[in-house]
Amino acid sequence: MKLLLFLSLYLLGGCATKYIVPGNRFITPETQGGAFKGSIEFQQAGATQLTVDTSQGSVEDGVTYAETTRSGFQFNNSIFESFDFVWAHTGSANSMLGAKLQVIGASRNANGAGHKLSVAALFGSNEHETDDESVEFELGGKEFLIIYGYRINESILPYLGISLASYDFLGKINASGPLNGAEPKLTTSAKGLNMGTEFSMNSFFAKVEATYQTLTTTDTKDKDRFMFGYSLGFSW
Repeated sequence: MKLLLFLSLYLLGGCATKYIVPGNRFITPETQGGAFKGSIEFQQAGATQLTVDTSQGSVEDGVTYAETTRSGFQFNNSIFESFDFVWAHTGSANSMLGAKLQVIGASRNANGAGHKLSVAALFGSNEHETDDESVEFELGGKEFLIIYGYRINESILPYLGISLASYDFLGKINASGPLNGAEPKLTTSAKGLNMGTEFSMNSFFAKVEATYQTLTTTDTKDKDRFMFGYSLGFSW
């Protein structure tokens, strides 16, 4: 009987009571500049996978953390000179939609050196159900960023970003066993410091980024970690 209980908890814990919190964001302080100027980039980013801890036969024991790497993308489209629409997605995490407002410095299209400063806000929500319908959940997220950079020349832009994000996980387990009907509810706060450099050559660009992130989750010890990532993109 204990073996069956252990196996049922293992399968639930390894199935879909898990979610991804992104680390690297690759958001620079420059807007694209001008109406309908845009960029698309493809990323390899550090992230953290959080899994509801069911080892004690309950969903009230927080989560376990696992380091992971995810592919993703970011799309930016300028609405006007200093305001961009942003769509960011990290694999298995929420798609986040939002905007970036540049308050200091010239836009990317202007090719101006000097100080740059922007603020950004991203929001996303995702509903999911496993193929066997044993677990369903909703994950809502929001993230706010302040990004500073100094463009040395048209090819090199070092930048530094501070981010504050929050993710709300609400699940329901519909499976036979001791956790049937359980509804895990978790909130994860993520504080991040992103340090990166963008290298540009005409319309092509690449970014490398290091992130220090602290995760605080309901009923769970805080998690600190460093992450590294890179991206390749094209602007027009």
